[in-house]
Amino acid sequence: MRDQNAASNRCEAPWRLSCITLPLVPLVLLVTHAGCASRPHQEDSSRVEALRTDDGVQLVDSGAPVLFYRSKPSPGREPWRTHYVHPVYSIGGAVITEDAPADHVHHRGIFWAWRRILVDGVKVADGWVGENLALEVASPTVTSHDDGSAQIDMQVRWIVPMQGRPTPIIEENSSIRAYPAVDGRRRIDVSVGLRALRHGVELAGTEDEKGYGGLSLRVANPQLAEIESDGRVMHAAVAGMQTGDWVAFNWRAPLPPWPARVAASCQVDGHAWTRWVLRQEPSMQNCAFPGSAPTAVPSEGVLRLGLSLLVE
Repeated sequence: MRDQNAASNRCEAPWRLSCITLPLVPLVLLVTHAGCASRPHQEDSSRVEALRTDDGVQLVDSGAPVLFYRSKPSPGREPWRTHYVHPVYSIGGAVITEDAPADHVHHRGIFWAWRRILVDGVKVADGWVGENLALEVASPTVTSHDDGSAQIDMQVRWIVPMQGRPTPIIEENSSIRAYPAVDGRRRIDVSVGLRALRHGVELAGTEDEKGYGGLSLRVANPQLAEIESDGRVMHAAVAGMQTGDWVAFNWRAPLPPWPARVAASCQVDGHAWTRWVLRQEPSMQNCAFPGSAPTAVPSEGVLRLGLSLLVE
């Protein structure tokens, strides 16, 4: 994963805003900008801690909520609505992600899913909407690090129907790591590792110019944000687009506790992935990997995907 200091557009930005009233709807995380000075010293007293619940793990920073990883569906919800992150909180405590919004009920906070899961060239499941895919999630483990961060590790088996019986086809080993807030900013890293349990397993996005699928963010209020990458203003389009290493969402008139900025960077096998599907209406923001053309999931070795978030 790239060093966070290699990534950014600028260290400071004038958060100029017209007066907008932002409803306290869910949103997402924050990042520090690249090219800035080295990471500020972390005070020893500030630590992220993990609190286990019956259906997941809550991370808190000095008692304030950071995020929740859901390992079991909520009562009465779809069985596939599990293994994702929601809510994610701003530094001020606003919920910045959305789960099951009315416009796209299958969206769920920070999640990773593909429209086409294939075996031997044949589509067997759609993880985006949970069609023919069951996720067998083991009890997550938690680790506290010396730098004050906390990490959740998950092991998941992907199970699809094949020849009339449930068949595991992918083993996933993933993690979520959240760092203490420093100077009003917090970093969150998601790492997803996939290994096929048989040959011929592939993942792909939609068969169109969007090609969406993969690591996704359902962030609230995108219609009020300016999207920026490499110092350029990005305008959402129907098709996927090329970006810089980091994509930032800037709210021109943030009203605390709403964040001023959320930045995101995606990686594939340790290299920046710069093809995104971006939206400025209520919808997800998606690192569109691999796009419309299928990519193989290795049965030897691991396909490693990453998402880094900086929330201010």
